[in-house]
Amino acid sequence: MRKIYQSGRSNVLAQNGLAATSQPLSTQEAISILKMGGNAVDAAIAASAVLAVVEPSSTGIGGDCFAIISMKDKAPIAVNGSGIAPKKYNLEYFKTNKIAKIGLTSPHSVTIPGSVDAWYKMHNRFGKLDFQQLFITAENYARNGFPVHEVEALAWEKNFNKLKIYEDTKKKFLPNNNPPKFGDIFRNIPLAESLKKISINGPKVFYEGEITKDIVKTLNNIGGLHSEEDFFNQKTLFTDTVSDNYKEYKIHQCPLNGPGIIQLMMMALLEMFDFKNIEAKSAERYHIQAEISKVCFEFKETELGDPKFVEMKIKKILSNSFLEKLYKKIKLNQIFKSKAAYVTSHPETVYLTVVDKDLNAVSFINSICHAFGSAITSKNSGILMQNRGVNFRLENNHPNAIDGHKRPLHTIIPGMLTNMDNQAILSYGVMGGQYQPIGQAHLLQNIFEYNMNIQEAIEFPRTFALNEKLKIEKSIPLEIVNQLKNIGYSIEYTEDAIGGGQAIYIDRKKGVLIAGSDSRKDGLAIGY
Repeated sequence: MRKIYQSGRSNVLAQNGLAATSQPLSTQEAISILKMGGNAVDAAIAASAVLAVVEPSSTGIGGDCFAIISMKDKAPIAVNGSGIAPKKYNLEYFKTNKIAKIGLTSPHSVTIPGSVDAWYKMHNRFGKLDFQQLFITAENYARNGFPVHEVEALAWEKNFNKLKIYEDTKKKFLPNNNPPKFGDIFRNIPLAESLKKISINGPKVFYEGEITKDIVKTLNNIGGLHSEEDFFNQKTLFTDTVSDNYKEYKIHQCPLNGPGIIQLMMMALLEMFDFKNIEAKSAERYHIQAEISKVCFEFKETELGDPKFVEMKIKKILSNSFLEKLYKKIKLNQIFKSKAAYVTSHPETVYLTVVDKDLNAVSFINSICHAFGSAITSKNSGILMQNRGVNFRLENNHPNAIDGHKRPLHTIIPGMLTNMDNQAILSYGVMGGQYQPIGQAHLLQNIFEYNMNIQEAIEFPRTFALNEKLKIEKSIPLEIVNQLKNIGYSIEYTEDAIGGGQAIYIDRKKGVLIAGSDSRKDGLAIGY
């Protein structure tokens, strides 16, 4: 039980269904769908559609998604709704045009959005309600408006200059030439029309119809090489998860091109250390996490890419012999330095999870990459486009080098923990761009190593090592910060939050669902 004299939230418990998202209006919609007779998949899609309207800084139908779905205690299935690069893009194009880097607001950063097709295919395979039913509330918020919440208002303010770059974006996302403030009502009527068309016609209107034409024309007018053929060739992938044992459980992740394998590596490395005498909030623990992040990111940024273009031997990566080599790079009294661990970008996202009365569980993450994506909005359909292409490398022979119809190495990873019978126990995810794999490891350790409850584990203070900096939340005492400085870290002691997170624990013995939702975001958990 939490210390009730301290600020914080209680866990949310329920028996019939539970949802946790980064936005209250989205969580409420998920529960409404469950009460209508929809299942966890229906509720997750509807919640994500609402988020695409009310949290435009992080997500939208112009972006990508990944999901892990556990239905009726069957083995979890991974869903890859990430987008491909346009066919005309390759290294030669960028070299010929002397483009050394893909800009955050360049049309070249826009990969084909994968979310809409993934939503439809997930629903077609697992959903119960009519597809159209899942978009009614999202369309209503886009058409009639919604009140802007606190964290989202701050994101709007921070990205004011970015949203002024393109005229169509400025018109749609800066009413009266200003970012909406906390409590303001915001509308996006063209987006409402697009959501209505998708709900009635399915993904064809987005990938083979008038929305396709509008997006392609918008991007071509500012120098993009996108074509209608690229949209037609976007496909959702359903596969087995990649998994590894952890204590008496199994951790499930989506395969590449998502970096879920990195989270499995991190958990395996953490298990090589003895945490019995290491406090949860201590310099020693944060140091070990930081070093594991760096050695794993060195591997991630030099070896991983789209498996259709790069062969990866997952068993070898998770083997004891390979992990032992990484473990030997970690020292308890000094820091590991590697230029190869540098990342191309550090974006943002949303994460949500739903569990229904039948214990179907969905771990779901949707993103437009950086805040407000590319800042490019389709002229007539009101869709803000992602900039996931910035994750590509413009380097010869790099596994993540850009190429036609190739998927970039992603950052977004939903997580799921099952027992050895593949029954879902914990559906979880941690937001925060590149922080996600070590963030998930931090969360799992909090729960299973330090016996924290779900909400406490999510809210617990965080640090993150990236690009030779150690970012530390100000909730961590200065004594610990100074100890980390003495080891050799370059510290960024920040008031900003590191990511966010949601999780639902299924207590199968008691028949109770237990959820937490991160106070670093606007969201909450609701059950019934």
